[in-house]
Amino acid sequence: MINQTLRPFPTALLDPCVDPIFKALFTSNSKESHQALTCFLSDMVGKTVTDVVLQPNELSIETATDKQAEFDITCKINGEIVNIEMQGRNISDNYGKRTEYHVAHILNHYTPKGTPWENVLKVYQISVLNFVFDEDEVNSYNHYVLKNDNGHTVSQVINVIFLEIPKIKKLEDDINSLTAVQMWGKFFLYGNVPEKQDFIIELTKHNRGIQMAFRVLKNISQDEINWYRETRYWLHVSDEKTMRNAALREGTERGMKKGLSEGSKQTAKQTVKKLLEMNILTHDQIAYSTGLSIEEIKKLAGE
Repeated sequence: MINQTLRPFPTALLDPCVDPIFKALFTSNSKESHQALTCFLSDMVGKTVTDVVLQPNELSIETATDKQAEFDITCKINGEIVNIEMQGRNISDNYGKRTEYHVAHILNHYTPKGTPWENVLKVYQISVLNFVFDEDEVNSYNHYVLKNDNGHTVSQVINVIFLEIPKIKKLEDDINSLTAVQMWGKFFLYGNVPEKQDFIIELTKHNRGIQMAFRVLKNISQDEINWYRETRYWLHVSDEKTMRNAALREGTERGMKKGLSEGSKQTAKQTVKKLLEMNILTHDQIAYSTGLSIEEIKKLAGE
């Protein structure tokens, strides 16, 4: 009897950029996984991390109207709070707002009432982005804090760190020219690419965290459930793309252009409301599809 498997070939490895696989890399119940997470955090925040404790990924809300936040990986490092996200797409081009909300939520959640201001914990939102967040910024790694126009910081309590994977592709595969953070970017890019395994092995010789992460990747790739999770992830991505393309076609086929009649405009508004509820298109894409102005769409969105 032949056992069916989703693994394409016996030595195939899972994709580290797939959200559930990224989580498994750093939260598996093994010494290697914990060491990989510790080293990754040290490289990303730019200081030695020695004490990492995983925290619940879903924070409590204070009222029924609060916006819920669910994270990929949340942990305490040396008493500070870190949320780590693997993000594959920039939904509605609003990832910046989402990040600021998340880091503010973390700060509020982990600051008990009555805490002296000098004891407020530093918080980090670390995002590994599989898209380009800032086209005008050349660097793939960026650490943001609140500053004034002269570059003076407020308190550096709130920290946002982005690693933009597509920018790593442009860097040469020259280990001697890569920073520790860029090495992680190369690992996320090439971890499951057969033709790049020799390069990954070289990375493991120069970065202990990547050495541990690669061991974990090979181990979790033996588990069929992880291949199922990766397959489900790509099916979800495919479904969303299909819905987005269908929505664009629907708008085009209805011939909704600028200068619509009042009756047609009412139909367009109904379509816009549906598209806003689906939350898979930007305002610009909805405007292109329906013929309504950006101002009209923002009004319908309650902005």
